Amino acid sequence: DAQSVSKSVSMADATHASLDAGNGDAAVEEGLEDVDVVRASLLDVVRQKAEDMGLIEKIQRVMVAFKYAKPSDSGDAVKNMVDTTVQKAMNEDEQEGTLTGLLLLMPGVGLMILEGPQRLVIGSLQSINDSKYQDVIDTCHMFCSIQDAPGRSFPLWATVPLQLAKADGITPDKDKVPEMIPDISIQLQKFGKEIFSRSPEERVEACRTMQRLHGDAIPRVEDVLGLCESPQVMSLKEFFDLYYTPTKCLGGPLDAEVCWPLPPSLNY
Repeated sequence: DAQSVSKSVSMADATHASLDAGNGDAAVEEGLEDVDVVRASLLDVVRQKAEDMGLIEKIQRVMVAFKYAKPSDSGDAVKNMVDTTVQKAMNEDEQEGTLTGLLLLMPGVGLMILEGPQRLVIGSLQSINDSKYQDVIDTCHMFCSIQDAPGRSFPLWATVPLQLAKADGITPDKDKVPEMIPDISIQLQKFGKEIFSRSPEERVEACRTMQRLHGDAIPRVEDVLGLCESPQVMSLKEFFDLYYTPTKCLGGPLDAEVCWPLPPSLNY
C-alpha cells in the first residue's frame, strides 16, 4: 500500500544518505592522508633538478698551513694525520662525496689545498683542529677559503714530501699578504688542472715528481712560514669562531627570537 511504499522510500533515502556520508568521511580521511605525506624539501628538489641537468655540485676550496709541533719533524706524522682524516671523512659520508687536493710537506710546515663538498671540507678541518693533534701540529692557519668555487682544481688527493732547505719565516708586510696568498693558490691550482687530463697512473707520477718537473708551482718555505706568523692571517680556531660558531647577543637570544607559543616544526 501507499504507507509501505513511503516507508520503503524513506528507508532507501536514509541508506543512501548514510552511504554518502560514509563516502564523504572516507574522502576527507583520504584527503588528510594526502596532506600528511612527507614531501621533499625545496632544497632537495633544487638539488635533484641540478643533478638531472648535469650541474656540478657546489665545491668549497680552502688553503691551510700547519706548523709542525716539532720543527725538526719530517712531516710524516702530519701526513698520516691528514691522510687519515681525509679518508675517514669520505668513508663516513652518506652521500659518497669526495675530497681532492694536495698536501705539500715542507721543512717545519705543511701546506694543504682541500676541495670538495662543504660538509666534508669543514668536517675534516674541524677534526684537524681537534686538540688531540697538539702533539703533531703546533698551529693551524687559514690562508683562504672559497665557499662556491666554480669547480675542482685537483683530480685526486695526494701528499707530496718535498726535499727543501730549512729556512726561517719572513713575515711579509701587511699590504703584501693579500697578494702572496692568491699567487700561491693560483700556482698550485695550475698544477692541479694540468694533470686533470692525464691517466690515474700519470697523475700519481706527476705528484711524485712535482718538485723536479713543476718546481715553479711550489712556494718558498720562508714565505709559507712567514704567512703563518703574520697577524693578517687567521688561525684555524679564529676561522671557526668567526664563521661557524653561533653568535650570542648579551648571553641570550635576540628579541625577534623570543616567540611563544613556539611555531610548529616543518616536517619535510
